[in-house]
Amino acid sequence: MSTVVERIGRYAADLRFAELDAPVVDYAKRILLDSLACAYGGLDSDPARIVRTTVQEELNGGEQATVFGKGTKLSAPLAALANGVALRYQDYNDVYFGPAWTAHPSDNIATLLAAAEWCDRSGREFLRAMVIAYEVQMRFADLPVARNLWHAGWHHTGACAYSAAAGAGALLGLDAAQLGHAIALSGARSNTLSEIRHGDIPMDKALSAPLVASQSILYALLARRGFTGCSTLLEGPYGFGRAVAGGVDVEPLVPERGDFRTLKVGLKPYPVEGMTPAMVQAALELRKELAIDPAEIESIRILAHEEALTKPSWDERKLAPTTKETADHSFHFCVAVALVAGEVTPRQFSDEWLRDSTVAALMAKTRLEEKPELTVLFRQGLRPAAVEVKTPRGAFYREVLRPLGDPRNPMTWDDVTRKFVTQAEPVLGAKRAREVVDRTFSIEKEENMRAFAEMLGNGGR
Repeated sequence: MSTVVERIGRYAADLRFAELDAPVVDYAKRILLDSLACAYGGLDSDPARIVRTTVQEELNGGEQATVFGKGTKLSAPLAALANGVALRYQDYNDVYFGPAWTAHPSDNIATLLAAAEWCDRSGREFLRAMVIAYEVQMRFADLPVARNLWHAGWHHTGACAYSAAAGAGALLGLDAAQLGHAIALSGARSNTLSEIRHGDIPMDKALSAPLVASQSILYALLARRGFTGCSTLLEGPYGFGRAVAGGVDVEPLVPERGDFRTLKVGLKPYPVEGMTPAMVQAALELRKELAIDPAEIESIRILAHEEALTKPSWDERKLAPTTKETADHSFHFCVAVALVAGEVTPRQFSDEWLRDSTVAALMAKTRLEEKPELTVLFRQGLRPAAVEVKTPRGAFYREVLRPLGDPRNPMTWDDVTRKFVTQAEPVLGAKRAREVVDRTFSIEKEENMRAFAEMLGNGGR
């Protein structure tokens, strides 16, 4: 009997583009455009700028892959890292909740684009690798553990080591045995601690997953030359299943052909932590429909599921955030700024809004509570929340079970296109932004991803 990593490698080697049905291909392309929107929006953030400058000036040793929006090239691993930090910075990218981990599978995309460009792969080959990475990462999120692994100190970034290696290895042309070794090599040294999301959240939030994913290119290259990894890494007595996942059965980590969980990924209409969109939507709907003036609000209740109140990234530092990274994980801030601004966009996480006295006053009037009915729904895969606003006119309540972007209420192509244009047009210009949209929509027709990637780097004005 082959080991779990060997069977994941076999899955990655054997899956063919022709097996991807039309809904999977369509949604993968929509996710790609959404991820590119996030990358352009985060391009000039401090973390993205620091990483990009460091790798360009200190480490670069090749021109293999394009840096988004800049027109320059770096080695494939460094381009993957620089682009990945930009993509991750705003916390605007996709999200999936499983019993073991949250997943942001688009954390793999910058690495896959760099590998596809470097290796002259087609659009179909890129989409195939993207789905491979998504399916592998979501199996880690779906492990049937008793409690989310965050609470044991393990952050979901670690799953990117396995998924990115599977996708990048497929693009680099590894066979099944080599893919198993690449996955094992990558997974063996990339477990990440949950402490990076506790308290005041540092810039590391934008770095952790892109760094893990980008390193998988090196491990795939080593495996292609015969370097071996631990074949029992997942199920062995000192492996992932016992050391990280508490003794859970790791057999479900092997994806089944035809079972595409990519369709269960959610997208975000707001640049906030993954449990927050329903709260923001509820607050915005109340404000708009009832013409609520922030000055009349006496108190706010946010009702959520149990995990929202107990997860390691929820703590007292989120009650008075002073940085963008902490604010987008603060339920109190996100709901308060929605009620004051009437929108939640990247603009609402500027220093001006972080210091806004009206927002601060509303945060002080806010309390967070569990609603057991929402906990039941969350465990069934929903992302629900509710907001109650009390004013002299009365108490007004809005519950959102399936926020926009939930797979059961998906963002359409029009929704994602608007998000992309808003984020990318200031970088690319209107004409080039429209070209990216059109070519992403039909990316399976791209004969060579090099031209596609170079389009992403050139402003074209």
